[in-house]
Amino acid sequence: MVLTASLMRRMILLAITVGYSATLVTAQIAGGINETTNTRHGGNNYIVGTVFAPDGFPITTRMRIKLNSLEWGDTIVTTDERGQFVFSGVAAGTYTVIIDSEKEYQTVSQSVEIVRDRNITPETYTVTIRLREVDAAKPTTKPSVVNAANAGVPKKALEYYDKASQLARDKNYAGAIKELQLAVAEYPSYVSALTLIGMLHMKLNELDKADEAFKAALKIDPEAYEPLLNRSITLFKLSKFKDAETLLRKTLKVKPESAAAYYYLGRTLNKLGKNDEAEKAFLACTEKSPGEFKEAHRLLAAIYLDRGKPERVVEQLEIYLKLVPTAPDADNLRMVIEQNKRAKTQE
Repeated sequence: MVLTASLMRRMILLAITVGYSATLVTAQIAGGINETTNTRHGGNNYIVGTVFAPDGFPITTRMRIKLNSLEWGDTIVTTDERGQFVFSGVAAGTYTVIIDSEKEYQTVSQSVEIVRDRNITPETYTVTIRLREVDAAKPTTKPSVVNAANAGVPKKALEYYDKASQLARDKNYAGAIKELQLAVAEYPSYVSALTLIGMLHMKLNELDKADEAFKAALKIDPEAYEPLLNRSITLFKLSKFKDAETLLRKTLKVKPESAAAYYYLGRTLNKLGKNDEAEKAFLACTEKSPGEFKEAHRLLAAIYLDRGKPERVVEQLEIYLKLVPTAPDADNLRMVIEQNKRAKTQE
């Protein structure tokens, strides 16, 4: 059977549903993790890492590792005797892996962005941390990474926020939103609470309400990354593609290394018919976070198919199938690959 370009395109452009998780904020403390530490976020993703000493060898003593997110708060564990750590059960969101309690080493942090709560094949995100010794000649003032967003927040507002976190953990998102609204009434400049309100409305698919919450957060802090990215995603889901493009470009000015922002910028530009720019955005996304945004390879394949570039179609679909070998339409995609290989040899 000879596949037409139109049919091949339909095979590639299956519906892609990307959820952006909104959950809760609480601290968890676990012991050593010779195997894994389950974050119990409700996802099936893994964050796997190794900590290296300044000499380039893995550390051989246990070290405290902190996984922080706006939605979930802190999960605190220790490495094993080989410098390794594993977080399992990780849901969608933006995370920061932090080492900040070692007197002889500088504070270090790395960001990890996860798009989906759950996948047919669990996704693994790898983190490598290289420690740097503290310069004895300089004062050692550790930056406040985790709780900076709550600096100055009144105790009553924090109590509402904590109660909302527990309700969200119990999947009572409406109840959590009410508590967060009380927190905002107590402290109108509470950006974290407004952002979480928006993310919970996203969880409930109440996109207009989510947009209002993110706008309120950005009115207070126009360069806050979390509400910028999440409002961009909300606008994309509302099919307000021009507005989403504008906000995504602003998001990338705030955080140029954000693979998630590049991914959604690519999807937005693709919807606007700007595939030359979409290609650049998808390539930037896959370069900054290889293997994380799998659908970017599929969408790149569709762009190259439209351009009549069979070798690039093959390249991107082979990467996609390597990352998602159990894709529901894997057999169809392999047919597309073979068809494009034959088309290349006939040129």
